[in-house]
Amino acid sequence: MSWAALLAVGLSAAPVAPPAPPPAPPPQGNPGLAKAEKLLDDLDYDGAAVALLQASKTPRNDRKTILRILELQGLIAASLDQKSSALNFFKQLLALDPDYKLNESTTSAEQRAPFKEAKAQLAATGSLRFEVAPARAKPGLVETVVVKVATDPLSQARKVRFWLKVGNTPWKEAVVPVVEGRASVPAGAPAVSFWAELLGEADGQLMLIGTREKPVILKAPAGADRLMSSSGPALDLGGYRPYAIAAGGCGLVAAAVGALFGARAASINPQIAAWSQQHPVTSVRQVDAQKMVDEANASAVIADSLFGAAVVLGAAGTVLWFVEPEKAPGPGAGVGGLRVDVRVRF
Repeated sequence: MSWAALLAVGLSAAPVAPPAPPPAPPPQGNPGLAKAEKLLDDLDYDGAAVALLQASKTPRNDRKTILRILELQGLIAASLDQKSSALNFFKQLLALDPDYKLNESTTSAEQRAPFKEAKAQLAATGSLRFEVAPARAKPGLVETVVVKVATDPLSQARKVRFWLKVGNTPWKEAVVPVVEGRASVPAGAPAVSFWAELLGEADGQLMLIGTREKPVILKAPAGADRLMSSSGPALDLGGYRPYAIAAGGCGLVAAAVGALFGARAASINPQIAAWSQQHPVTSVRQVDAQKMVDEANASAVIADSLFGAAVVLGAAGTVLWFVEPEKAPGPGAGVGGLRVDVRVRF
C-alpha cells in the first residue's frame, strides 16, 4: 500500500472533534439582587443592604424583581432592628401585592412582626390599583386608550408604558407620565390591542394591564347610541353610580309629590281667613269645616314626610356617586362605550 493510501486511511479513522458549544446566554436578572442574596447567605446584612439599594436603582426592573428587592430590604431592616425602615419597605411591597406572603420557615418572628403591621396599616388605605379607564371614541374609531391609577396610597406610580397594536402591525411603544391618576395615548383605529406597564422609580415595572400574549382588545362603538364624548373624559357610570342616579331620581319624585301635598295643605289658609271674618260663620257647617281642616293637616304631614325622604335620598345619592367599589377584572368587561374582549390584570 502506498504512503498516500495509508495517509488517507489514517485520516478517515481519526476521531472527529466535537463542535464547539454555543456561547452561553447573557446573564439574566438583576446583578445587584444576585449579589445581595449571596451576601445574605454569608450573613453580611450591611453589605446586602448596600447591594439591594444598587439593585433598586437598576433601570427597568420587572415586577417580580421589585417585589423580591423590597422583601429582602424589609427583612434586613427588621434583622438590624430598624423597625421604621422595615415597615416602610413592607408597606411598599404590600401596596404592590396585598397577597404577598413571607416564608415562615426561613424568617423569624422578629422579621415577620413589621410585615404584619404593614399589612394591617395597608388594610385601611388600600393597595395600588391600576385599571383600564373609559376610552375616548366615536362610532367606528377608538381615538385614545386610557388607563387610570385608581388608588396609590404611597405615591409609587410615575409613568405608564403603553404597547399598542393595530391589525398585524408591530407593537408600538409609548411612555407617558401619570397625570392626576390617568395616562392616555392616541389610537386612531376602529380596533386596537394594547397592554400597559405601570412604572415607578427607575422605570421599574409595578403592575400590568394585559400582556403581550393576552392583550386588552378595544373595539369602537358601532352607532350613535353608544357614542362616547370625544371632547373630554367620558362620564363613568360604573360602580355605585347607577344606584346614586336611582336614589337621586326617587328623591326628586318625593320632593315633587311633597310639594303637591304641601300646596293642598296650604290651600285652606285663605278659606280659614275668610271664616275668621264672619261672626258667626254661616257659610259652612262646623262638621264640613272640621273635615277640611283634618284633610289639610293630613296633607301637611304627608308633605313633611316626603320632603324628609327627598333629603335622605338626595344625600344617599350624593354619597354613592362619589364612592367607588373595588373592581374585579374579568373577560368581556365593558369600558365606557367600547367593547372589551379581553381584560387581564396583575
